[in-house]
This record gives sequence, structure tokens and C-alpha cells, in this order.
Amino acid sequence: MTIENIHPSDELAAIREEIKQLEARESYLRDYLLKASDAERDGKQYRAFVTSSTRESIDKASIVAALGKDVVEPFIKRSAVNTLKVARKQEAA
Repeated sequence: MTIENIHPSDELAAIREEIKQLEARESYLRDYLLKASDAERDGKQYRAFVTSSTRESIDKASIVAALGKDVVEPFIKRSAVNTLKVARKQEAA
């Protein structure tokens, strides 16, 4: 879906701003529901559930410090990333 008569750069910036606002609202609702009772999590169409789990992660800096960069380097995966940024232009004087 594209908006007529708007440059893609402007549309992308507008969409990203809307995403920020939605993410802020999502964060607020998530925090509220995590603190709520079971009864308060029961909506008209949806029920929110809280589940617990354990997640593991690797601390690369600690592994390199413990084993040395030469040992760790063969296991490091790198990939190219293209980043597209938009910045508001200064108003014409």
C-alpha cells in the first residue's frame, strides 16, 4: 500500500514514526498486563497469558577473554548488512 503524492522517503519516515508510537503503546500494554491479575487479563475477544521460560545467550567478549581471539575467530559468523536511514531535512530559509 502506498500513499499517493508522497515521496517514498517521506512515506518511510512517516511509517517509522507510526511504528514508534505503536511500539510505545505495545510496551505500555505489555507492562500493564504483566502486572495485572488473571481476571484483569481476560478481555472480550482475547485473554493474555503469562508464561515463564529460560533463555540462554553467549557473551562473546567473555569467551574471547577466556579463550583468546585466535580460538574464537573461526566460529564468528559475519554477514553484510545494508541500513537505510531517513533524516528530516532542514526547512528552507
